[in-house]
Formats: sequence, C-alpha cells, structure tokens
Amino acid sequence: MTEQEMISVILPVRDGDGALLRLALESVRGQTYQNYEILLVDDGSEAAFAEQLDGLAGDNARIRLFHRENSGVSAARNFALGEAKGEIITFLDADDVLSPVCFEEAVSLLRNSDADALWGETRFFTDAERSGLPSPESVKAFSPEELEKRTIPLTEERLPQSVAELIGEPLRFEGGYINRGIAARFLRRELFAGGMHRFPLGIRLYEDTIWNLELLQSARIVLVKSIWYYYYDNSASASNRFQPELRTEMEASLRRIREQLAPGNPTEYAAYTRFLMDSLRYVYRCCCGHPAWMPAPQERRDAFRALYREEPWREIGTRRYLRFSAKRDRQKALLYRLHLLFAFWRRKI
Repeated sequence: MTEQEMISVILPVRDGDGALLRLALESVRGQTYQNYEILLVDDGSEAAFAEQLDGLAGDNARIRLFHRENSGVSAARNFALGEAKGEIITFLDADDVLSPVCFEEAVSLLRNSDADALWGETRFFTDAERSGLPSPESVKAFSPEELEKRTIPLTEERLPQSVAELIGEPLRFEGGYINRGIAARFLRRELFAGGMHRFPLGIRLYEDTIWNLELLQSARIVLVKSIWYYYYDNSASASNRFQPELRTEMEASLRRIREQLAPGNPTEYAAYTRFLMDSLRYVYRCCCGHPAWMPAPQERRDAFRALYREEPWREIGTRRYLRFSAKRDRQKALLYRLHLLFAFWRRKI
C-alpha cells in the first residue's frame, strides 16, 4: 500500500527489562507498514538503564529518545503527545509486542472511514510463548473489504454497553479482547489538538481507564476484530507486588471513574460492581493481605475499618449492589457483609 500517513508510537519506560524492551522495539521495526516514528520517553531511569536506552536508540533516525525526570507514565505520554509528528498516534508499553500487520490494517481503516479512533484486540502472552509470537512472514493483513466486515462502530445507543465492557467484563472475539488500557489504540492526532484527551495527572492507578472513558464520551470509535497487541503477563508487574499505599491511591481512581458513569444506568452500574470487586481483591492481594504488610495494630484496624465503612468500598453488599452484581460477586459480597471475605481470600490467594 502507498505509505503516506506517519504513525507515532509513544513508548514510555522507566528502568525495566532491556530484553523485553528490545522485543517491543523489534515489533515496531518489523511492521509491514514502515512510515513510523518511535517516541521513547525515559521517565527517570537509573543511569545504567538510561545508557542502555541510548544504545538501543543509537543513530536510528526513527527513534526519538527523551530523557526526563521521573514524573509518572501519564506525564510521559502527555509529553510525547506534544512532540509527536505523525498523523496517527498509538501507544506501546515496554514489555509488550505489536502484531506485524497492525499499522497496515489501522491505516487502511482510517483512510476509509470517518472514525477518530480504532480499538483493536489484545492477546496475552507469557515467557513460554515469547518465541512463538507472530513474525511478519507468518501473518497476512486483512484486505480493506475483510476489515470493514470486522468492525463495530460504537454508536450513542451502544455507549452504556461499551462503558460496561471497558470497566467490567471485556468484549472478546476469536481469542482476543478489548483491553481497558492503551493497548491496540490508533487515534487521529486531531483528537489531541489544544491539549485535549490527555492522560490524568496525579492518578497512578487506572489512569488509562479514566482516559478511555473520556474518549468514549467524545470520539467516534470503531472496534476492530483483529489481534493488534500482545500483552505480556509479567509476574513481576505492579499488579502482583506489594504496594503499601495502594488502598488510598485506588480510592482516588475509583472516585474519578464513578464520576464518569451515567447516574442510574443499570448497565454501567452492573459493570462498576464487577470493577469494584476486582479492585478490592487487588487491594487485598497487593496490600492488606500481602505477607509484607506488617502495620501497627491501630493502623491495621484503621485500614480494615476503611475497607468496610468508607467509600467506595461500603457500596459492596448494599441492596443495589446485590441486585446488579454478577452471581459470583453476590456470593463474595455476602461474605464481605459478614466480614468473612478476607478470610476466604487468605485461603485462596
């Protein structure tokens, strides 16, 4: 296909695994569509890793490396949005991989539609599966006609369901799913004009979910049934390690998310109940139930009192929650009301 539109790939990184980062960069270099730039944003890495980044960028004119003081992933992405030169923006995390045909398919769809943004599918991969990731030779792009048949425009009527899929049970097709983060997003640069649609600052958790919810309210989005992004299931990720401040940080994020939901919409509320229970389990696994959590007795009492009596957690177990939640979460909610849920998780986690 004729290559005209440039794609800007925004890739923030702070320390991490150099081998995984090389794999991520190779997935960009191996694209069947070759008009791209990579904005590699070093968000305050240690000196040794920063030197690795210098070596990876080298004299490759397609990679624009920026060394910055640590300010968080949202600030790093926002900075790169201001520097991007491409007509199309996409995002990549430093331990993930792109499908070799995603640029070609995304450009084809955007050329032939009035969509502002495309959301493709994501698939997990593990260390054992790393060698089996697709190569440019093993994957053939869908034709424009085939791609058109594999799209779902997000209409205003479908908006509550789309919100529900974003924060609750994700939409799945043919082995992939629509990620609630930045994965498999291709967006026209015009969406970001005048500082619009930036990632929220001061929020460390679910910042990309908040960003997606804002996009749903104002952008013309099309879902695409094609695997564009491979998400690395990393056992060392933040979602598995001890995070002593997780509860208070989570509460701030959940308040932002709740504000973006339509008041009284049962579809969105049902998804929120799923999201709230997942978040509570996350708090328990990485904070209040983690072996490294050894607070003073009063601090322990205060933490568990907050998890039962303060927003957003006290919503769990209310009549409304029990009415709209899924069966599996209703059972957990009853355990929660009886103050037995954490004891149950202690045996399971």
